[in-house]
Amino acid sequence: MKLAIIGCGEVGRLYAAAAAAAFDVVLCDSFPSSQARECARHLDVELKETIGEWLGEVDRVWACVPGDVADSAAEAALPFLRADTVYVDLSTATTAGKKEMGQRMSARNVAYVDAAIMGAIALTGLQTPILLAGPRAETALADFATVQAPARALADGEPGDAMTLKLLRTVLTKGLEALGVECLIAAESQGVRDELYLVLDDINQAGFTQFLNAIVRTHVVHAERRSHEVHRAIAQLNDIGLPGTVLAGTSGRYEQTIRSLRESPAPSGTADHIDSAVAWLLESTLARNEN
Repeated sequence: MKLAIIGCGEVGRLYAAAAAAAFDVVLCDSFPSSQARECARHLDVELKETIGEWLGEVDRVWACVPGDVADSAAEAALPFLRADTVYVDLSTATTAGKKEMGQRMSARNVAYVDAAIMGAIALTGLQTPILLAGPRAETALADFATVQAPARALADGEPGDAMTLKLLRTVLTKGLEALGVECLIAAESQGVRDELYLVLDDINQAGFTQFLNAIVRTHVVHAERRSHEVHRAIAQLNDIGLPGTVLAGTSGRYEQTIRSLRESPAPSGTADHIDSAVAWLLESTLARNEN
C-alpha cells in the first residue's frame, strides 16, 4: 500500500519513520529542510517538492502540515486524489476548516479523516494518542495500528469533531501551562519551588480528572470565598514584582460566577454532582452573555 506523507516537519518525519516498514512511503514538502532530506535518505524513500499527478498513485495520504496551510495543501492535493483515497488530516486546522474540507473531499468521493494529535509529539513521540473522526476513521485507525501509533475513532464522528475536542483540551492544557509558568517562576524567586511540589501532592493523589471535577463542582458553592484567595495571590505576585497576567484574568471568571449566584442562586444540590454543576454554570454563563 502506498502512503504519501505531506509535510516533513517533526510530525511528518516521525510517522514516516514508523510507516516505512509497513507502507510504500513517499514524502512531500514544498520547502524541505535538511532534516527532511536526511529523513528521506535514511528511509530510502522519494522526497517530492510539489504536489502533482503522482498523488493519483497513492492509497493513503497523511497530511502533517501546520494548521495555517492545511487548507491550501488539501486544495492542492484534491484534484489528483483517487476516489478511494483516504486523506488523513493531522494538522491543527480549525474545526470549521476541517468540516469544510471534509465536505469538499466527500463531493469528490475522497474519504477525509480529521485526525487530532492529543499531546506533545516532542514529549511522547509515536506513543502520542491520536483521535480520529470521519466516515473512514476505522480505516485510518487500522493504518495507525499497523505502525503501532495509539489511536481512537469517535463513534459516528464527523470531520471537525476530533479537532473540537483537541481545542477544548487546549483551553485546559495551555491555560495550565501559562499558570504553571507564573506559579513556578514566582516560587523560584522566593526559594520555595521544591516545597511547592510537596504541597501539590494532594492533586497527584486524587488524580487530575477527579481533581478537575471536584474544583468545578464546588466552584458553584465556594466561588466568592475562593475569589478572595485569588485576590490575595494576585497581591503576592505583585509584591514580588512578578504580576500574573493569567491569574488576573482568572478573577474575572470568579466575578462572573459570583454575579450569577447573587442574581439567580443555584438550586439546592447543584454542587453535589459534576453534571448539575456544569449545566448550571453553562446556563448562567450563556444568560449573562446574552445580556
